[in-house]
Amino acid sequence: MDKSISYYADLFAAMGSEPRLRIMQLLFTSYPKGMVVNEIKNKLEIPNSTLSHHLEKLKVENLVKVRKDKQYLWYTANAEAMEDLLSFFCTDNSSNALHAFEPVENSIKEEKSMSEQLFRPIWDKLFTTLGFPLPSRFTQEAITAIKFAQCESLRLKHRYVGTEQILIGLISEKSGIAWQFLDEAGLNLEKVQTETERLVGRGNNSSIPIFMPFTRRVKEIMENALQESLKLGKNHIGTEHLLLGLLGDVDSLGFKILGNLGVDISNFEQKLRKSLI
Repeated sequence: MDKSISYYADLFAAMGSEPRLRIMQLLFTSYPKGMVVNEIKNKLEIPNSTLSHHLEKLKVENLVKVRKDKQYLWYTANAEAMEDLLSFFCTDNSSNALHAFEPVENSIKEEKSMSEQLFRPIWDKLFTTLGFPLPSRFTQEAITAIKFAQCESLRLKHRYVGTEQILIGLISEKSGIAWQFLDEAGLNLEKVQTETERLVGRGNNSSIPIFMPFTRRVKEIMENALQESLKLGKNHIGTEHLLLGLLGDVDSLGFKILGNLGVDISNFEQKLRKSLI
């Protein structure tokens, strides 16, 4: 049965204060491990009684989960609830979060409901505040690359998507500009997967996580990709912009893998930029 609009209104109301929104941001940053009360308190610098009130409100609305470990209470973000909230705006109330990344060309329709026009800017602000990339800006090729990156994380039994998985996603996508340049540079999926596994190994996560968080570096790469796109006069993020974002982070594992596999990165980046002018 579809959830009523009042359910989603209650979720928004629960996050309708600066401290609670900040709590959610902290919990997503620490996902999936979570944080104990004292850690949250020290970050927010608010009294215990006030923090307890905010945490209880988030717990009642099922936005956070609590587990006890010895004498400590650990709080984690309920990623499933946030995905459900996202899907309310992106997929006509479907609970399938895989539809959250819809291509930009398909998201522009001749007619939009009044509620979407009113609430989408608010949701976009919340979405980016919590550390997610904004889905409406990605092209279909970029979305596919991100999904492949998530699949690679699952294959390696990791609980995160890092720059190395983004690189693998760009190669796996096999149609975008990024893939064309990586292919011409002599890179293929097997080479990059082998080098990635050599550097980071496999994890021990046996379950399939509901939420696959991006690392801080991936978030920075996506922010850089947006800036690269805007500099070129575009209003979307394609695979080429993601690749430029990755090339801009010389300390990232994805960048290191390119160098390890013999790519002349300076020349490679120059050719890519020239093709986009």
